[in-house]
Amino acid sequence: MTGTTTRTDTIRLWPARAYRDTFAPDAPAPVEGAELPPGWHGLYFLPDLGLDALRPDGTPARDGVVPGIDLPRRLFAGEEMTFHRPIRYGDTLDLTVSLDRMEDKHGRSGRLVFVTIAKTFGPVGDPAVTVRQHDVFLGPADPARPARPQPGPDGHAWEQPLDLGPIHLFRYSALTYNSHLIHYNDPWAREVEGQPGLLVHGPLTSMLLLDFAVRRSGGRTPAAYSMRAVAPVYLGAPVRLAGRPEPGGARLWVLDESGGVLVSADVRFSR
Repeated sequence: MTGTTTRTDTIRLWPARAYRDTFAPDAPAPVEGAELPPGWHGLYFLPDLGLDALRPDGTPARDGVVPGIDLPRRLFAGEEMTFHRPIRYGDTLDLTVSLDRMEDKHGRSGRLVFVTIAKTFGPVGDPAVTVRQHDVFLGPADPARPARPQPGPDGHAWEQPLDLGPIHLFRYSALTYNSHLIHYNDPWAREVEGQPGLLVHGPLTSMLLLDFAVRRSGGRTPAAYSMRAVAPVYLGAPVRLAGRPEPGGARLWVLDESGGVLVSADVRFSR
């Protein structure tokens, strides 16, 4: 069954402080009444599913939004965010989640199901943030057909190594109550999913790219942000964040060692 779910949470200082201390030490310290950095809403409104509501890979099976899908793998494929007004520490908000779209397709590796999940943070008529999250369900992995990076950009002005270790992945999983085994169970990632190692969380990569863009743009306020996963970001692989300013915004990438694109993103600033 599919439908709409609503959760309520208060924007407490601790989740943001824990994320800052792990991933963004140069960000302002959280203070009651101050603005939550854009994109950090993902640290709140955590799911409360029991173990019997999870798939074997640790992702949700019965969340009241996405129907049961008989494919063994689920991956984060991207998202679009629209920032309507600031969220502040101390605010109590509702999160409304619904299924926006579902498409059943066949690709080179077999059947795939694409789902788009709509999220509204704040009152439906006066939201603070709206999000469209894209996930893809896939059949068993074919190690002979790994996802390939796209050709790299023709130039960028910003660059920063992305150095993540097992502690980073553990902390992000703990902060977001993410039990997807591909982020912390190496035998599962290699033997069941056919991956060469653990995967960095797609939502974490998205947050890090948005933080990178805001920091390199002098703290400008995003109005909209979109991110697309092209190929997995593997723990321990040499990767870097890159970007370049464009009129009203910026283009962003996660690049592999040879300059291939693993993730692409765009941000548009409001001021």
